[in-house]
Amino acid sequence: MNNIKKLDITKAEHKAQDITIKNHFEVFELVTTMLNLYINGFSIVGRLDDKNSDTDWVWLFLIVRSFYSIRCSIELMEKAYYAQAVSLIRMVTEAYFLCGNCENDKTIIDAVLHNMPNRPDGSTRFNYKELAINMDALVMYEKDYTFECQFSHTSNLSLGIMTTKINSSNRELRPVPVYDEILFIACCELALKNGFLMASFVEKLLDDLSKEKVNAWRIKTKTGVQQIQEWLDGLKERYGSQ
Repeated sequence: MNNIKKLDITKAEHKAQDITIKNHFEVFELVTTMLNLYINGFSIVGRLDDKNSDTDWVWLFLIVRSFYSIRCSIELMEKAYYAQAVSLIRMVTEAYFLCGNCENDKTIIDAVLHNMPNRPDGSTRFNYKELAINMDALVMYEKDYTFECQFSHTSNLSLGIMTTKINSSNRELRPVPVYDEILFIACCELALKNGFLMASFVEKLLDDLSKEKVNAWRIKTKTGVQQIQEWLDGLKERYGSQ
């Protein structure tokens, strides 16, 4: 690795963003559709109070946090910051595992709502593999979550995507972001798939509040849900899945 290319980072970001939007405009429309699953849910939820269950509150906090994470990850993808985008998407995956267990695991509620440690040493750490097994989501843990961790942690994969192969013995380090179609598609798949799964807890929360609210959400989002599912199915047929 003996060559470091110099380039203005702002120009590089704008270039990557222009190429990404031009090549994948329909994907960004779909991402907007997915974010609207959350926005429509927020508009229907109304106000929670002390009468609502602790599970409802955990769901709401983690749903809102996941919405923020997905929204920010999209902007990073646009500018070709793929590893950083995946780090945010990983937070959504972890929230999904927590939401899927908090009804039957009071330690999650205590940790999230009351800042109570769940380890003997006074710390709070979750075993996401165990949580995934409990909700029959081990495949998601072994494929998506493991892949996300490789991007988020210091690894050959997370560092390697910052380089370009020149020949058999040399690679060029890019200190600025550069558009990559495969990495962008991989990030989008993770964002849409895991964001879509997390949105199922929007439905669960609304169902817990009232049948009227959940039915209103289902009517508003029916078309969007179908569009996202069709895109994910089509992507799996063309490229396989993470």
